Amino acid sequence: MLQTIDYLEDILRQQHQAEEESSPGFYASELQEMLGYTEEAMHNALVRAMQACAALKMPLSLNFRRIYCWQSGEMLEDWQLSRLAGYLLIVNSDPRNPAIAQAQWFLFRKSYSF
Repeated sequence: MLQTIDYLEDILRQQHQAEEESSPGFYASELQEMLGYTEEAMHNALVRAMQACAALKMPLSLNFRRIYCWQSGEMLEDWQLSRLAGYLLIVNSDPRNPAIAQAQWFLFRKSYSF
């Protein structure tokens, strides 16, 4: 009985950690504005990021959440992105855009200290 409770506590701890790590870190519209992306380019980068997430067998629903917001009298679609989704979006974006290349370099430097 005690072993079962310990096992359940481990499962709950892992689930809590996964939910915490996938908590919304970015909005796609914010990244689109910061990176100077068009809607079409952002859509393509989102699709590639989702494909990468799926290939990693990570749950899309925890990393990409479609939301709708009301702005200037119209309803707009946006995406809440986890930190992982934001990372995947940036690394799967077009590096010919100087802002994207800079963001990719920043992520590299943050991951690997020289």
